[in-house]
Amino acid sequence: MVGAIMLMGGLFGAAMYTGVMVGLITFVDRDALITWSVYMISVGLMLVIALLGYVALTAPTPQHRQSHGESSQS
Repeated sequence: MVGAIMLMGGLFGAAMYTGVMVGLITFVDRDALITWSVYMISVGLMLVIALLGYVALTAPTPQHRQSHGESSQS
């Protein structure tokens, strides 16, 4: 159900955006649409980078396992 809503929303948004860009929809200011689109893309990318940084910061450090034949002294 969620996938269907996302699909329909994405298609509707693409159709609306295209309509504004080609001049079929005139009740939305084209410059404002472009400005807000660039803003949302920029903020979205920064949030993804922040999320990746958070995951890298809080991830447990890998523990090195010793083989059965190796000793801890070199």
